[in-house]
Amino acid sequence: MFIKKVILRAAGASLAAIASLAVQPLGAQTPTESKRIAELEREVAELKQAVNSLKKHSAPAPVAGEGPTKTEVVYDGKTYVEKSVPVEKSAADKWKLSTSITEMELYGDVRLRYQYNGGETDSTPVAAPGAGVAGTHDWQERERERYRLRLGLRGTLLDDWFFGVRLETNANDRSTNVTFGDDTSTSSPGGGGPFAKGSDGVDVGQAYAGYKGFPDFTFTAGKMPNPLLSTRMVWDPDLNPEGLAEQWKHTFVFGGGPPPPPPSYSKDGKAVALGPPAEPFLKLDLFANFAQFVYDDSNPENPLGARATTTANGVGSQLVPNTDAFLCAWQIGARLDFPHILYFQLAPTLYNYTGNGDTFNIHYQGGDPRLTNSASLAQNQTGINSLLVFDVPGELGWKAWGVPMRIFGDFAVNLEGDERAAAAGQPGQGSQRYAYTLGLGIGQLKKKNDWQIDLWYQHAEQFALDPNLIDDDWFNGQLNIHGIGVTAAYNLSAAVNLTLNYGHGWWYNHNLGTGGVAQAIAINPMDQYNFFTADLNVKF
Repeated sequence: MFIKKVILRAAGASLAAIASLAVQPLGAQTPTESKRIAELEREVAELKQAVNSLKKHSAPAPVAGEGPTKTEVVYDGKTYVEKSVPVEKSAADKWKLSTSITEMELYGDVRLRYQYNGGETDSTPVAAPGAGVAGTHDWQERERERYRLRLGLRGTLLDDWFFGVRLETNANDRSTNVTFGDDTSTSSPGGGGPFAKGSDGVDVGQAYAGYKGFPDFTFTAGKMPNPLLSTRMVWDPDLNPEGLAEQWKHTFVFGGGPPPPPPSYSKDGKAVALGPPAEPFLKLDLFANFAQFVYDDSNPENPLGARATTTANGVGSQLVPNTDAFLCAWQIGARLDFPHILYFQLAPTLYNYTGNGDTFNIHYQGGDPRLTNSASLAQNQTGINSLLVFDVPGELGWKAWGVPMRIFGDFAVNLEGDERAAAAGQPGQGSQRYAYTLGLGIGQLKKKNDWQIDLWYQHAEQFALDPNLIDDDWFNGQLNIHGIGVTAAYNLSAAVNLTLNYGHGWWYNHNLGTGGVAQAIAINPMDQYNFFTADLNVKF
C-alpha cells in the first residue's frame, strides 16, 4: 500500500505539471520547450501504465492461521517489496478473558512459620503409667516448621455480578498450614520418604458468586469470606462459611462544605486553583449482615428402612436426626467516623441453630476433671445443642502523636447456657455462659517500615460459645480458658512483614473440663497453655 500511494501521488503531480504546460499558447513554444513537452508526455504514458497495473494487482493475502496482519515494505537491495506479516500481540492481548468480565484481580500470600505449642495437665486422675499416658503436672509440647499458600481470583461481571475463587493448602477447616516433614511415613499418601508431598495438597477454600444490582445491597452465595464483623474469640479467621449472605450498608454524611464553585480566572486569563471542599464533620455507616450457613448436611434425609437410633445422650434411645443443621446470623451495626479524630463501631449479633445434622447432634459435654485425660478427651466436644449466642464486637480508634491506636473488644453470652450445662451433666454450671475479650492495638501495617502491636485478654467459659468456630491457635481451640495474647508485626516492605505471636492461657473453672477439639495439645482439662509463632508473610 505504501508503494501504491507514492506512485499515485507522483502520477498526479506529473499530470498536473503537464496540464499547466498544455494551457500555454503554442506560439510561445521554443524548440527546447517542445522537446521537454514530448519527454513529459512519454513519462505520463508510462505512469498511466504503472497505475493501471497497480489497480489490477490484488491486496496481499493474510497469512493463514496467524490472525490479524499488517503490511510492511521490505527492500531486497534492488526494489521495494510489500509483505504481509502477523501483528505482534501485546502482553494484555495474550491473556484472553471472557467479554462478560469487567474487572479481575489475582491475589494471594505465602507464609513461612515456626510454631510452638505446649500444655500442662493438673492434679487430675491418671491412668496406669505408660507411653502416651498423661501424668500429674505433665507437659506435652510440639514444635513445627510450616508453610501456607493461598491463591485467589476475584472479579466483577457485567450487570453488577461478581465472583471469587481461592485455593489454599490443608483441608482442615481452621488451618491452612502444612507442616514440613510430617508425611515421611510409608503410610502417607505417595509412599512417604524425606521431602514427600503427601500432605502438600491444594483445596478449594472459597468459591462464591454474588450480585450488587440494588443500591446498598450485596447478595452472596457459596463458600465465602466471612461476611460478619467478628473477632477470633467467636470465629477463627481461617473459616470460610458456606451458604447465603445478605448485606446492606448506607453512609450518611453530616457537615462539610458545599461543592466547589466554578473556577475563577486571574487578569491574565489563567484559572485560579480552588481549595478542597471542607471535610464532613461526621460519617455514619449503618449496616446489616444476615447469613444462613449450611452447618451440617444430613445424609440421607430419608434412609432405607427404619431410622437409626442412639443412646449417646444418656436419655435412653433416640432417633438420629435426619434434618440438615443451619447456623443463622443476624447482625445490625453502626460505625461513627469523625475524620482525623476517632471512629467507633459496634455490631450486635445473634446466632441461632436450626436442625441437628448427623455429625453434631450428640450433646456437648466438654470433658471432666474427675476423669483421666484420655476419658475426658473422649467425651463429646463438638455438639451444637442449646446454643443461642448473643455477641457484641466493638472497636474504638484514634490517632495519638500521628500513631494509629485502637481499643477492641467483644462480649458474648449463650442465652441457653442452663440447658447446655444440664445436657452436659453439669446442671449447676449454667452460669458458665459468658465470654469476653478486651485489647489495645498500636500502629498499623500499610507501607514499608510500618509496625503494629496488639495486646489483649480473653475469657471464654465452658458453655458460652460454639467450640467448632473459635480460633484454634491462641488457646488450642478450647473453652473454659482465660489468658493473654500479644502480636508484634513489622513491614519489611509493603508486601512482606515479620510477625511474632505469643499467647498464654490458664484453666478457669476447675469443676469443668476445657471443652473443644484440642488441636495441637491433647490435654483436657488444660491447666496451662503456651503458644508462640514467628511468621514471614509475603503478600501479592
